[in-house]
Amino acid sequence: MEQMAKDFAGKAHFPFMYVREAHPGELFGAHHSIEQKFAHARAFREYGVQRQIIVDSLYGRVHRQYGGVSNMSWIIDHTGRVAYKASWTDVNDIRYALGEVLEIRNVKRAGGRVQA
Repeated sequence: MEQMAKDFAGKAHFPFMYVREAHPGELFGAHHSIEQKFAHARAFREYGVQRQIIVDSLYGRVHRQYGGVSNMSWIIDHTGRVAYKASWTDVNDIRYALGEVLEIRNVKRAGGRVQA
């Protein structure tokens, strides 16, 4: 995702929503306080995450509102509409879908119409 964020810089935003520790104990334990969760999020910089990191509440309020599934990915288009969602992050699938979303945006901005 870091490379894709660089590839699409200026065309799309790639925030990383830190909802919960995916594999507690592997690098970090499960979160017991919001301070600990923020500390873990800051530590991701050491592992190469350069994107904006948004930290969910300790009990995952946003995560639950967006389905609560592990490793989800969403593309929200320029109008705020959900253009793509996946229950698993697959970089190739996201790259393809994002390309389509951006093409549709360009067609609409040029005055064209798009049909599903």
